[in-house]
Amino acid sequence: MLNTAPEVSVACAVIWRNGQVLLAKRHANAHQGGLWEFPGGKLEPGEPADVCLARELSEELGIVPETVSPICQIPWTYADKTVRLWVFEVTQFAGEAVGREGQPVRWVSPNQLELLEFPAANRAIVRAVGLPRQMRVFDAQVHQDAVGWVLASLFESILYFRGMPPSRGLLDAIITAKDLGHAVVLTLDQLACFQPGCGVHLRKSDHIEHACQMLEQLDRPWPLTAGIRSDDDWQRQRGWPADAWLVSPVQPTPSHPDVKTLGWQGFAELIRDLGAPAFALGGMSAADLPKVQAAFGYGVAGIRGL
Repeated sequence: MLNTAPEVSVACAVIWRNGQVLLAKRHANAHQGGLWEFPGGKLEPGEPADVCLARELSEELGIVPETVSPICQIPWTYADKTVRLWVFEVTQFAGEAVGREGQPVRWVSPNQLELLEFPAANRAIVRAVGLPRQMRVFDAQVHQDAVGWVLASLFESILYFRGMPPSRGLLDAIITAKDLGHAVVLTLDQLACFQPGCGVHLRKSDHIEHACQMLEQLDRPWPLTAGIRSDDDWQRQRGWPADAWLVSPVQPTPSHPDVKTLGWQGFAELIRDLGAPAFALGGMSAADLPKVQAAFGYGVAGIRGL
C-alpha cells in the first residue's frame, strides 16, 4: 500500500570533535530501533530546523551548538513513515555530550561509519561526512599547469580536472592533490589515472548503466558527483549514485553566457529534494558561501572565482 502519511520533519547533525563524529543509538522500541543515527529530533509545529536542532541537542545530549552549517535536506519514504531530514554540521559546541535520555552515544572516526548500521535515509549523510565545502574546476582554456593549479588551492577542496585527457601530467596533479589533502573527482575517460581515494564525476553524456558497471570495478570511489541545471535534469538523473550535485548556473557565467540563470530562489527550490549536498556553480566565489548556506546548499564550485 502506498504510504500517504504526513511528512515528519527532523533536524539532525554531524557533530565533530577532534576529527571524530558523534553518533547515538536509537532505542529498541523506537522507529528504526537499534540503529545508529546522527543526533537530533522532530520539529515542533512552526519551529525552524536550526532552532529545533539546538533544542534537541540540549535535551538529548546536554550540549549547545555554536558553529552550525547546513548539509542538505533528505526526503525519504519508509513503508510506515515519510520523513524530511534537515541535516546540519556542527563544528563547535559547548558542553560534554552524554546520552541524557538513556541512549548510547559514541564518538567514531569517519572511516568507521560504513561499518555501522543506520536508517536508510542516513546513507547520504554518511557519504557526505568530510566533504569539502569548495569545488574547484580545472579548465584547459583558462588554466595552464595542472600541478601549479593544484598548489594554488589554498583551502581543502574537491578538484575536478575537466576535459584533461589521461596523461603523466594528470597523474602528477592527482597525486599532488591527494598528498595535500584534497578530494579529486575524475570522469570515466580519465579512469586510467584513478588512484585510491579518488571519486568520479558523472556527466550528462555518460550512459548511466555503463557508468555504474565501471564504478563497481573501482576501489570505494568517493565522492561521486553529477550536475543538473533544471528540474527536468533532476527527473532524468534522480536515480544516479551522486554523493553531491553541482547545480548551475546560479549566476551569469562566461562559460555559459546564453544559459538562463537559476538565481538564489531557483537554486533553493531545485535543491530541496535532491537528498544530497548541493554545490552552487556559475559566477561563484568563496564569498558566496553564506548565500549558498542561506538556501540550505552545501558549497561553492567554480572555474575562475575559486
